[in-house]
Amino acid sequence: MTTESVEWVKKQEKIESYREQKQGIIDDLRVCIRYTPNRDNDLLCFMEQYLKAETKNRPRLLEQIKYCINGEEYENPFLAYNHYDEGHIEEFDHILNEYIDKLKRSGEESTQVSRIIESTILKINELYDICRGQLIDSWRNERLTEYIVTASRYAGFQNAEDIIEAKKQW
Repeated sequence: MTTESVEWVKKQEKIESYREQKQGIIDDLRVCIRYTPNRDNDLLCFMEQYLKAETKNRPRLLEQIKYCINGEEYENPFLAYNHYDEGHIEEFDHILNEYIDKLKRSGEESTQVSRIIESTILKINELYDICRGQLIDSWRNERLTEYIVTASRYAGFQNAEDIIEAKKQW
């Protein structure tokens, strides 16, 4: 094996080792769709919805507020804000795994790495739109950008941030 081949194998191993760094982002997405009842928080959420609701929807919300105050069973008030589900999270995870897989096969070719990054960003943009802009908040944006940039650096590519900033819609 040539020195270049040995170096590329080491880079592939580094790229692969970085795959698990996405787990923090994935876990954060899951926390946001898992619901644990908390009467105080739930009441505030219902009240906010009531204030913003159309008149025709207010009676239903008042009923839920009453149930919440009385300690009776009520619906999850945060469902109104969830625009993504486990399927979307799995798709997002798949996109990031695919990114790592493609980087490992890129052979350090900067044009190819550039296309891989762009393709990944476009797929994330599409999923972000499907989820009505709820998939990536500012915290996830920072972590996701860091993830894509760092993994691409392991592949020997230094300009990922420029591509991300030019192409992302989140």
